[in-house]
Amino acid sequence: MKIRTLHSAYSAINHLLYKSFLPKIINAAIELEVFDLVSKQPKTCKEICQSLNTNENVTEAFLDALESIDLLQRVDGKYEAAALSKDFLTQCSEANQIDDVRSFSGSSDRFDNLVEGLRNGSAKFKHDMWSTEKAVLGMEQMAKAGSLQSIVSYVTSIPQFKNCRKMCDFAGNIGYYSAALLNENPNLLAHIFDLPEVCKLAKQLKSQDPNFNRMHFHDFDIAADASFGKEYDLFFISHFLYEYGANQTLTNFFKSVNRAMVLGGVFVSNHISSETLNNDHKITLSLVELQTRLMGYPTHQLPEHVLTTALIEAGFSEFNKQKPNENIAYSPLILSAIKIKNV
Repeated sequence: MKIRTLHSAYSAINHLLYKSFLPKIINAAIELEVFDLVSKQPKTCKEICQSLNTNENVTEAFLDALESIDLLQRVDGKYEAAALSKDFLTQCSEANQIDDVRSFSGSSDRFDNLVEGLRNGSAKFKHDMWSTEKAVLGMEQMAKAGSLQSIVSYVTSIPQFKNCRKMCDFAGNIGYYSAALLNENPNLLAHIFDLPEVCKLAKQLKSQDPNFNRMHFHDFDIAADASFGKEYDLFFISHFLYEYGANQTLTNFFKSVNRAMVLGGVFVSNHISSETLNNDHKITLSLVELQTRLMGYPTHQLPEHVLTTALIEAGFSEFNKQKPNENIAYSPLILSAIKIKNV
């Protein structure tokens, strides 16, 4: 038998396959509340087993696996929760991402229908999939994992922000970005446009928010409506423009935005670009794009040049940006521009 000369390492594939087991391991730790247990006080393997009523031999290997991916730390023979786990994997953390993590290891996998989709094309996209209470609260919770903080930091650094009095939060969901920005500017009023069912949920879920009286929710159907108010000196839009970029109607949309804004007003976009930061980010973006197209949506990326070209054609200039940050999931590009002329 002739033995093939190898020019690559199968270990690269083997490592990827074993990484695919990690969601189940992490979810087992969440179910057992391992991270909560050792976030309060470091414990030995024996102490953890006594608290969880688990087998010590298996548990030791389980804890070591969690340590190998930096979710646990071991100091002087005791395990403690890493900062990553304390922030995102403990029940007591306001920024926890437990629901999102759980979605990666359920019985129904995101790529269950991949072969069928490859053969027959994508499914019909369900535009109402983000209109349930679970979906809107899930998106808000995801934003708390870094995106919300990043947007507030960026927008409040814009010199004009302190003088802004009226903002449009287009496709603003239940208004969590608006609420955070209102905290930073007591003279600002927010007008949030989204689907009628989303606005109805927003009024229920945000009624106790201290800024609720400064948040005005407007039912809006993008297919039927052409106007979304006027005289805005701040226009914010997040994770909505992908389809416009794909079907080359972005310029027309931005012309409508222009007509809704005052001269000198600030436009801010928060979208995933096509820029990749490292190999892990490249893999994640490619899988997000595959998942998106399989669901029947055209793309989940908006290249920077597509965004800026359309804005220039629609009367905007003086661009500023915050490049994608690898510490934030999906790493959006935040870009701002000034309305310099009417169109």
